Amino acid sequence: MNQKLTVKPLPLTFLMLFLVFGPVGFGVFLYSRTEHLGEPALPVEIQFSTQWVNSEKLGERLVPCIKIRNTSDKAWKKLSVGLNEQFYNLGGMEVAASSEVSVPLESFISRNGSVRFPVGNRPIKHVIVFAQIHTGARGVSEFEINPPNESTPTDWLPPKKATTPRE
Repeated sequence: MNQKLTVKPLPLTFLMLFLVFGPVGFGVFLYSRTEHLGEPALPVEIQFSTQWVNSEKLGERLVPCIKIRNTSDKAWKKLSVGLNEQFYNLGGMEVAASSEVSVPLESFISRNGSVRFPVGNRPIKHVIVFAQIHTGARGVSEFEINPPNESTPTDWLPPKKATTPRE
């Protein structure tokens, strides 16, 4: 005759706890033991400049812009630029090898999407450039802008030596 198998409440509780927290604990263990690889540095230089733009509403006009120079021998995809850790241009442009692209400062929008960058009213202290490099990874370079007389520098600027880990 078959006898019914029963599980007492206490062992059942421990079994359920193990089934729920076992995989979570294993994931936390693996995360704590895995080395953070970071992001590859993006071979880039920036320059603050002006550029003529043509719009149907306003006609041709001279606007301040930031020039991004690809100093590598490989093309980039999905270029994004951030100003002062608050305003971003997510144009997704492609940049050919050893070429430049200009991004008007008026095209930068705040993170929540409601405010455009106030050109001429706010100094630019920090620039971060993101792009997808030829390996498919996201390359990142950060720039600290500290001109001696609070004016906007017009020379090509190299990135800081190392990028900080993104959170």
